[in-house]
Amino acid sequence: MSMHAHPLEEIPELTARIARTSFPKGTIAMMLRDALEGVYNDEAFEKLYPRRGREALAPWRLALVMVLQTIENLSDAQAAEMVRGRLDWKYALSLPLDDIGFDASILTDFRQRLVDQKAQELLLDPILLLCVERGWVQQKGKQRIDSTLVLSCARRLSSLESVGETLRNALNALAEEEPDWLVSIIRADWFDRYVHRFELQRFPKGKEAQKELIQAVGEDSWKLLQAATSSTAPTGVQEMEEVLLLKRVWDQHYEQREGKINWRDGPAVRNTDRVVSPSDEEARESSKRDTTWLGYKVHVIETCNETEKIHLITHVATTASTSQDVEHTEDILEAVSKKGFEPEVSLMDTGYVSGPLLARQREKGREIVGPIPPDTSMQKKTGYDLTAFELDWEKREAICPQGHTSRRWNAKKGNRSEDAFHVFFAPVHCQVCPVKTVCTKSEKGGRTLTLYPQDIYEAMDERRAEQSGEAFQKRYAARSGIEGTLSEGVRAHGMRRSRYQGMEKTHLQMVSIAVAINVVRIHQMLEREKMGLPPRRVRKRSSFARLQDRVAA
Repeated sequence: MSMHAHPLEEIPELTARIARTSFPKGTIAMMLRDALEGVYNDEAFEKLYPRRGREALAPWRLALVMVLQTIENLSDAQAAEMVRGRLDWKYALSLPLDDIGFDASILTDFRQRLVDQKAQELLLDPILLLCVERGWVQQKGKQRIDSTLVLSCARRLSSLESVGETLRNALNALAEEEPDWLVSIIRADWFDRYVHRFELQRFPKGKEAQKELIQAVGEDSWKLLQAATSSTAPTGVQEMEEVLLLKRVWDQHYEQREGKINWRDGPAVRNTDRVVSPSDEEARESSKRDTTWLGYKVHVIETCNETEKIHLITHVATTASTSQDVEHTEDILEAVSKKGFEPEVSLMDTGYVSGPLLARQREKGREIVGPIPPDTSMQKKTGYDLTAFELDWEKREAICPQGHTSRRWNAKKGNRSEDAFHVFFAPVHCQVCPVKTVCTKSEKGGRTLTLYPQDIYEAMDERRAEQSGEAFQKRYAARSGIEGTLSEGVRAHGMRRSRYQGMEKTHLQMVSIAVAINVVRIHQMLEREKMGLPPRRVRKRSSFARLQDRVAA
């Protein structure tokens, strides 16, 4: 299927006349065509298609359909029906009234092309650039970041379910590709175990029977893996994705010792690497406080300048659920900067902030507004924390509150592989010190300090000193607006649940949701302008709050 770029088509006269008569106030779909005309064009999607083959449907139309589909939470089949039957959609897509639309599978193909080329941003970036040209949003200034969980469309599985389902998937794939070879290596009882979905309610109830099932699944998987890697196996069987995944999952939960297959007490890999479900092998099980989920995380960054007509989402990042927010802060800021939205001031919560990050972003002329985790050490409560020591960075010496000088100052790797220094004090001084019990718990050694390099240490010390102040809290308060954006994504567009398998497709869904939120906000802004109202809604203070101001005066 090929694509040859064509200019944007005019709206057919009959379609335009009837649509404007039927919807005198317009709709979001009509606004997309009128106010954002040309936001998508064929040239931007040329790299997704080869130059030869049957000509594809215009990609600018498919992009608009994906946006409208996300705004209204429609499936591909429902979106295709809308193209056939909705008057305002035909208006937005420049289609005549008798156009029969297209098959829903074309949307699936277009989505896969975006994923394969990692071109998800082609949906978001054109709208941002158009809004900059119109003066609705600023490229520089303040932006805010936050994240939320995304549930995978795959169900959570127990360890045994994970192995059994992975084996069943491999058997189905082999039955499709090499049925004759598969029949030659399996036993009749395999059909009883693996024809149906492998799930807890099908397991035997007794403990002994369950142990026998665990052993049987391990031995069956091992037999299939050995057969797939033998010299008599058909070409390509060993490299099939389902067989490779079975080997990976089997290694997580089984091991071979002295020629016997044994069930491991726990997975042999970290949670960051553990495949929980073969249906979505990139989804990871994670927890935060009382919430446990299988899936991903989505990070959203939006503008928040007071002088803007509208706040728009500028970037979306989809990451593993097991990664920490701070691991992605710099990547997010750099990605936004490459788009031209230089984040001069970034508002973010504690999870995104660290001392090294504060220092590095300061060197780039960027300001991070967000609290860093407090010092929770025992010495902080007793007054003998790091701030109680005098530090001489040039001589690499530290002097304790009792006047003793450190014995050694060694450079070592600290947390998150950042450079750090370990400072040691002599046990001969610390063990006889009258304040030893509130300074160190070491029974034989002396007090030790762990220090970041000077620029990081000073940045952290400065932030801890200012983050409890009223001025800092007032600036930081603007960050809370991003929580409303996430709530809008979750409640209106299903941001917290993936419709697809795999991180790249989930990321495309998250980008589509960001575009939908932006389009809805643009529509609301334009509607308010028509009515002569301010571009952004100002929350009205209650009568009782206004009475408080009068009493205070």
